[in-house]
Amino acid sequence: MPVVFSDEEISSVKARYPGLDLSGPGTIEGTLNMEAVFDGCILSDSFEVRITATSPNSDYVPALYEIGGRTKAIADKYGITDLRMLHFNIDGTACVCVKQMEKRKFPFGSELLVFVEELAVPYLYALSRFQESQQWPWGDYSHGALGLLEFAADDPNEQSEEDIEQIAATVRRDMCWKRYFKPLRKTASGNICPCGSGKKFNICHEKAYQGLIRLKADLKRFKLNPYKLFRPA
Repeated sequence: MPVVFSDEEISSVKARYPGLDLSGPGTIEGTLNMEAVFDGCILSDSFEVRITATSPNSDYVPALYEIGGRTKAIADKYGITDLRMLHFNIDGTACVCVKQMEKRKFPFGSELLVFVEELAVPYLYALSRFQESQQWPWGDYSHGALGLLEFAADDPNEQSEEDIEQIAATVRRDMCWKRYFKPLRKTASGNICPCGSGKKFNICHEKAYQGLIRLKADLKRFKLNPYKLFRPA
């Protein structure tokens, strides 16, 4: 992944979003004035953002930071104590999409403007809509491994080996990885949900459970060993 944006990338972004400018090596920031539409709902808004060429969560997709305090203000408004519910990572980055969508929205080698328009603007649009209605304008997935499994359950496309590795990498980092690994080995109605609720997995996070069942079938299809993929080293 490049550590800087090219002059051409900066110019194309500034032409479309003049409030953004280079602020350091591999970093642009400023006011992102956006207008977007979803399902007939047109929305105009402004966010203070920082975008960096390197990301703590991806090998090649840039990172988006909302730096104007809007995320915290939304959390305060609705009494949200865990900012991950707003797809805000603990490292300060925005979770702009589930891992399986990264290469579909931002194919390797894409320019900065693609990231802004395909990932940053839709995320900020959703955040703005949530601020007004406490609802995401499209299907909302859980944070972390549960969200990746929920997406896998809904995705009409077959999961690739790379998709499976992305899910596995997220599971390996989860403190409750055993609660994912156990039903992968042996699916049973008594499997406890990884979210820590103490409830049965298939009841508490039904969609994620369906995704795990599909994942189990995909492991068999690709002849992948769950021990090697999902157990932390």
